[in-house]
Amino acid sequence: MRRQDQVASLEGKRIVFVFAGEILGGAERGAFDLALPLKRAGADVQIFALDDRPGRARTIAEREGIPWNSVRTHWTGSRAARVLSLLRVAAVLRRLRPDVLLAHTNFPNVACGLIWRLTGAKLSVWNQWDVLGTKRFSPGLFRRALRATPLVITEAFHARDWLVAEWGADPARVHVIRADVQLAPPRAGRADWRERLGISEDDFAACMLAHFHSGKDHPTLLRAWFRVVDALRGTGPKPVLLLAGRPAGTESDVKALAFDLRLREHVQFLTDVDDVSGLLSAVDLAVISSRSEGFPRAALEPMAAGLAVVGTDVPGINEALGECDPRFLAAPGDVAALADAILLLIKDETLRSRTARENADRIETRRTAPEGTEAYTRLIFEELGGRLRHSGAGTVADTAQFKATRRP
Repeated sequence: MRRQDQVASLEGKRIVFVFAGEILGGAERGAFDLALPLKRAGADVQIFALDDRPGRARTIAEREGIPWNSVRTHWTGSRAARVLSLLRVAAVLRRLRPDVLLAHTNFPNVACGLIWRLTGAKLSVWNQWDVLGTKRFSPGLFRRALRATPLVITEAFHARDWLVAEWGADPARVHVIRADVQLAPPRAGRADWRERLGISEDDFAACMLAHFHSGKDHPTLLRAWFRVVDALRGTGPKPVLLLAGRPAGTESDVKALAFDLRLREHVQFLTDVDDVSGLLSAVDLAVISSRSEGFPRAALEPMAAGLAVVGTDVPGINEALGECDPRFLAAPGDVAALADAILLLIKDETLRSRTARENADRIETRRTAPEGTEAYTRLIFEELGGRLRHSGAGTVADTAQFKATRRP
């Protein structure tokens, strides 16, 4: 079956993407990368959010003509109150008459795993984007919901291993599929962005795309950037670090640390950025400092934009970067090593340019492999068609048929 036929095989099916809310993060951007080709191929794509507070995800859905539904429910309180909340979600979803539920992030994953049979859906898909678990539900409910979900998909092999080792998932039904990384055309180019930010062409700009929450390690990056500034003072370009991401709990502490380190002239806080492609065109290097990652778009999008990337040596970043130079990776919390990696690429323009080309080529190779939308929709199509054998814990795929789901 050709790629366009595989996507079109879901024509007329109502596919409801389930988000935690309207906030736009890496998981939601990845969901849109799947939703848009499905919609173009004739699937009836809708989005359902478990919170109705305003955010950019809804704006994108409305711009693309994807119907948005939401219900604001409190997920705290007594056990009975939480059960009622889940039943309310099931009732609203049932009115949408879904054929397939595609849950994204752990909160929707667990909620859909527990209630999907009550919605009338023929299939529920668990999409694992990180390796953090969930604080909203107990470990027991997490495992129960995972066992009850027929199809589990993740972008990273280490995330699959985490689901198996930590949560008892059947490895035969957890599929690894690399998502297509699609960057929208920039709304403004390098010169416009630099002028807007007050950065000259002689300055060296680096960026980190990450919301400000506890899973990201902005403090280590700021302390490393202090060393970078000190090392280049009077002898190299002026280094400017651009931190792009929405406030999510740690922004005040990060800003206080930047103030204490006297980095006001060398760090800018951009909050959430609509024009990610434009921002990436304006910088010379991307950095991702994190304690834990699934398969981070904060590395993948800069790679697709043709940038060198420095990161923390954790499984998700390793897997995203591929076989990169080990000098570009620093152990978690290692300020000196992270600073050395950044300085290496600032000072060696030839190495930086070669690494940037290799990163772009790596993303293009993944894009042309039998993965992404093609493999994803084939799994759904096969499941809906009853071609997978059902067992008590879920479904078992013919892994020889889905080459994209196996570790190379």
